[in-house]
Amino acid sequence: MMKNFRFFSPLLILLAALWFALPAWAEDEGIVQSIKIVGNKRVHESNIRYYIQTKVGEPLSRPQVRKDIEQIYKMGHFKNIQVDTHPLGGGLEVIFTLEEIPSIGDIRIVGNKKIETEDIREKISIKEGATFQDHLVLSSVEEIKSLYQEKGYFFAAIKVETETTPDNLIDIGIRVKEGEKVSVERISFSGNRKFTDKELRKVLETTEDTWYSFLTDDGIYQKDVLKLDRFRVEAFYQDNGYYRVRVEEPQIKVNEKEQAIYINIPVQEGPLYRVAGLEVKGDDLLTEEELLAVVKTKKGDIFNVTALREDALNIGELYSEKGYAYADVNPLTKIDDEAKTVHLAIEVEKGRKVYVGKIEIQGNVETRDNVIRREFRLQEGDLFDSRKLKRSKQRINNLQFFEDVKIDTRRGEDRDRIDVVTTVTERPTGSLSVGAGFSSVENLIFTASVSQNNLFGRGQRLVFNTSLSSIRTDFNLSFTEPRIFDTEVLLGIDAFNRDSDFISFDSRSRGAGIRVGKSISEYDWVGLNYRYEDVEVSNVDPADVTEFLRNENRVTSRLIPSYVRDTRDDFLNPSKGWRHVVRFEIAGGILGGSDFYKTGYELTYYHPLIGKLVGALHGEIYHAEGYGGEQLPAFERYFMGGSTSLRGYTIEQVGPMNATGDPLGGTQSLLFNAEIQYPFTKSFRGFVFYDRGNVYGDGPDLSTTKRHFDLAEMRQSVGLGIRFLSPFGPVGLAYGYKLDKAPGDSSGEFIFSAGGAF
Repeated sequence: MMKNFRFFSPLLILLAALWFALPAWAEDEGIVQSIKIVGNKRVHESNIRYYIQTKVGEPLSRPQVRKDIEQIYKMGHFKNIQVDTHPLGGGLEVIFTLEEIPSIGDIRIVGNKKIETEDIREKISIKEGATFQDHLVLSSVEEIKSLYQEKGYFFAAIKVETETTPDNLIDIGIRVKEGEKVSVERISFSGNRKFTDKELRKVLETTEDTWYSFLTDDGIYQKDVLKLDRFRVEAFYQDNGYYRVRVEEPQIKVNEKEQAIYINIPVQEGPLYRVAGLEVKGDDLLTEEELLAVVKTKKGDIFNVTALREDALNIGELYSEKGYAYADVNPLTKIDDEAKTVHLAIEVEKGRKVYVGKIEIQGNVETRDNVIRREFRLQEGDLFDSRKLKRSKQRINNLQFFEDVKIDTRRGEDRDRIDVVTTVTERPTGSLSVGAGFSSVENLIFTASVSQNNLFGRGQRLVFNTSLSSIRTDFNLSFTEPRIFDTEVLLGIDAFNRDSDFISFDSRSRGAGIRVGKSISEYDWVGLNYRYEDVEVSNVDPADVTEFLRNENRVTSRLIPSYVRDTRDDFLNPSKGWRHVVRFEIAGGILGGSDFYKTGYELTYYHPLIGKLVGALHGEIYHAEGYGGEQLPAFERYFMGGSTSLRGYTIEQVGPMNATGDPLGGTQSLLFNAEIQYPFTKSFRGFVFYDRGNVYGDGPDLSTTKRHFDLAEMRQSVGLGIRFLSPFGPVGLAYGYKLDKAPGDSSGEFIFSAGGAF
């Protein structure tokens, strides 16, 4: 129908022009007394009159009528326009007779079972109420076929039926005959001698059908994907030295009877090429030795195209760190087909030094600009440094206020300026959470928390939480200002009331504390805490009374200096980096209260393994002791077991015990954790672990421990679990299996945790 429209529109305009040019017997020009519009059904008359410039009370103008016809055609709703005039009251009545292009009425889709109707409606070009056009109907058929082919229904047939209604609407019926699912049964290669079919299939995105294909997209044939697979095979060969490889058009055979597709990809491998030499010229900024230090390609290596590109990027990064953001690094190759070698040269045109222009921040609705800006390692006017820019993004991400952080650069107003545009996507930083769980030791656990990690968008943290179970009743309130007046100084205050049942005794502590800290370098932080608490120890069995364990009230007043070095790339989901924590506590003395000290060191290391796998190692060692003739109080002793230490064990199963088998805690603690993590998504990880640890000290029962550190005397477990980022923060579920089960121990423990890994 649109073809007729396109053909007749100019013709009708010409006929109308000729009609107005008719002499003698045609109506002479006169005053327009009336303008009448007929034939329109869906398009309102007022919309049409808007485009008609012929006016009542003015002389009729044939050129103006021609323009009116053209303007009405441009509305796109009419396929035929005729203009007539009739005498009226000493003047003329001008009549515009219109024939509308039909619009699309109902769109009915039937026969589809494998794909939802709404998914088809979103895919097709035709929409209800739009102007009917034949070519859009044809393209919609192809779009539906493509949608079915993406799901493996290669022989899906689409039939379109139309019906015109009295209201000049065209109802469209789309009938789908899905057919059977057709899968890629086999992918083979021909001409490949250096690599097997199995090795080459790993390079492809197109895959063969498998028994578990109903859970995945394996075995689906997509023409565009297979076209890219040719280049993937070619790139694989070139990265393995076969520079002259040719991957020809895949040969496709479709067996409709077997509902199977067979693909063969012909390959001409060609000879193997090696690197004959590599030339990189230094300049007044970077020496040849400095450039070669970041180049991985060496003389004699098998030629690798991707490695060469990475070498060029690494060199470009060196220049970018020195302020030359637009350095042009060109890898050049000279092929010697006779010797089967490649001589490489990397040329650098460093260009001009550039400085940071404007730093713009977008997307922050709640978070104030200064909270983000103070994390930048670059300031406006500084010499550009790509390394500092990456670190800035890392620091902003580690605020954990944002789901996504993007930093882009663009040319500034001046040639030597580069603007930085930071776009953030905020995540909810306030939460009200209520939860419940179960533990073999604590039985039913109830938790509740009200927190705001970005109070008033200032980056401040306010938290109130409670945890209730059969062995503890904890209430905690804390406020933290991480950057006083946008400086590197932290200030925090805490108040708490904690009741704990340590099996062999009960402890109730009430107190408060103040925290200060400061960054002393990019990755180093020092802190000093003061904490005061009043502790009541009760329910000590008379038979268990010792110098350090008895029913009493004690006051503790302590200072806690600490040092942290943290180079992890992501605090929430790290994949590489170190974290060192050194902590010392001194209580009593001139501070008053019980006299004791505590020391500890904690180490965590993350490193990427194969593919997406991440390895994590964690270790911690603690020692505590009384001084001035006092023993370390029982409530200050170390306990181990549970989600944050030795998984698979409870505090009842680790360390020194009393005569009845209840835990006493220890004065020394040693723990090792090893994990292999797999990030399924940014906020969901699975992991397997091995834990080894123990608590050491005095007590009547030392059957599973010693008085002092002993690497040979440690409890150990293995297990697996998951961690995910819930609306209330990081949550983990795991099961730990004991490798050295003692008499009376369970075989393992389920673990629920809140917070990160280590």
